[in-house]
Amino acid sequence: MNKFVFVAASMMGVAMHGHANEDIAQQANYNELGDLLTVSQAQGRFDWLAKCYDGLLVEIWEQMYNTTEIVPKEQKLNQLKALWLTPDKAQYLTFANSDFTNPYGWQAGNSDAQACSTMPPEYVPVALQTTQLTHEYCANKSFDNEWEWIEKVTVEDFVHESLSHDYTAVSGKVITLPAGRTVKMSVTPGNKDPQYPSYVALRVWIDWNQDGQLAANEIVYKSASDAPFQFTFDVPTDAADGVTLMRVASDAGGGSDDACKRTLYGEVEDYLVTIR
Repeated sequence: MNKFVFVAASMMGVAMHGHANEDIAQQANYNELGDLLTVSQAQGRFDWLAKCYDGLLVEIWEQMYNTTEIVPKEQKLNQLKALWLTPDKAQYLTFANSDFTNPYGWQAGNSDAQACSTMPPEYVPVALQTTQLTHEYCANKSFDNEWEWIEKVTVEDFVHESLSHDYTAVSGKVITLPAGRTVKMSVTPGNKDPQYPSYVALRVWIDWNQDGQLAANEIVYKSASDAPFQFTFDVPTDAADGVTLMRVASDAGGGSDDACKRTLYGEVEDYLVTIR
């Protein structure tokens, strides 16, 4: 079995039987696979793969069903589509190296209207993820992350550490925020020269009403420092239930209250949070 299909089949088995492989996820930096898709985008990804990599989908079907019967390609694709896609929830493939890193920053398309692009030859399907977000949020990333970035984020017991990126989507875990409670959070900036840390502005937004917008009145923290940030924020008692987005942005250029405005020198990180 080629490694491309082997990894895919392994991940499909996890998804179909509902048993999370904690060891693989932990050792593979699964949290940074980088796809946070809506149902519509997940449907678009399947259509893009059917257009550009139909052979891959056929191989995954054959590994999943392991049958010797002759089944037309279209039937195989339709069975996968019915299995992965529903109006309310959808599953979608994510691709990376077999060690779960994505050094080329390559991602599959999210619409069959997108042109086909060449997947790096060493990439494989590493996860079958389930959609969590209802809305698609505005994209953001820094113009330059060489000297400043976000090194560590903690929210109560949740911890995420990372290297320098212009943007990171932390999709491997959902942070639980208790409604009506005060939550402790910290953000540690990364610096190319730690002896001379940069003075950076930090902002944290949470889409409390889950309308797909990170409004200025949804900023839960805003400050500037050359040291790690430690703070608390209150979770509204009337916050909507369900999974929503938290955006953390650091910017040595001062930043903006507009969550969609490009960061100059630093990093943007998106997290999934749920209010309970």
